[in-house]
Amino acid sequence: MKKCPDCGMTIANQAIRCPKCKYDFTDGQGNVQGVPTTSSSSGSGVTPKGTVVGAIMPMIMVTKDNVDELYADLKSKIIKRKTEFDHFIDFLENRTSWLTAPAELEGPLAFEKGLLIHSVGVAKQLLRIKDTLMPQLDDESAIIMALFHDVGKVGVEGKPLFLLEEKTTTSTLGLSFGGRSLSVAPTYTINPKLVHMSVGVRSLFLVSQYMLLSDDEAQAISYQEDMELVNGKENPFTMVLQTANKWQTKIYENEEVVKQYNFSASIAKD
Repeated sequence: MKKCPDCGMTIANQAIRCPKCKYDFTDGQGNVQGVPTTSSSSGSGVTPKGTVVGAIMPMIMVTKDNVDELYADLKSKIIKRKTEFDHFIDFLENRTSWLTAPAELEGPLAFEKGLLIHSVGVAKQLLRIKDTLMPQLDDESAIIMALFHDVGKVGVEGKPLFLLEEKTTTSTLGLSFGGRSLSVAPTYTINPKLVHMSVGVRSLFLVSQYMLLSDDEAQAISYQEDMELVNGKENPFTMVLQTANKWQTKIYENEEVVKQYNFSASIAKD
């Protein structure tokens, strides 16, 4: 018998995948390994299915088509703080705009579900890089920090941060057909009735009502986008979360950068 290094479940030695968290025990070529490979990518190859052998896991491109599946997978990995986590998720999903909010007013994720796509992407990114930068960071802590680092963008119950507006777009000649315009482009504005807070502060405000956070986690959620405010006293949690967030935002949410620099990415779920 062996233990899954991801969720800790005890399973048979010959198992290829963990039945609980779907951790892959193969080397990418169907050979079961007792210990997952995390060595340098030097000399590594890519299998026909896109699995990088002998390297950190490839990044998954999070899209509208796969975000729900990836999000569900992340939620299933929370074990030790499951009760409080589930209560907070229930609040977010049923009483806020968490599942529909954009991530920004303008940009590649300024559309419905943009916030969820970004948050899941940062979580996948943090899990991907933490074993190199900070292997002592617990997976659950990484998921909680990354998934909720921008949760303040939902606003509060009954008062979403982003308000949807619809702007009519006509042809270049200003014509419409049958009294209807050619297209409708959704745009967002900031809710003026919402009490002003930075995104980090509102994120901490929301999370802390449901979950007990360590002080390291609290700083990371509050300040990873405003590290100058901690005056050089940022902790490693804050720094690694900021790194994951920047790589997700500047690289994997920019298709041209991914293509230009040949960053590994897969559309399929790992």
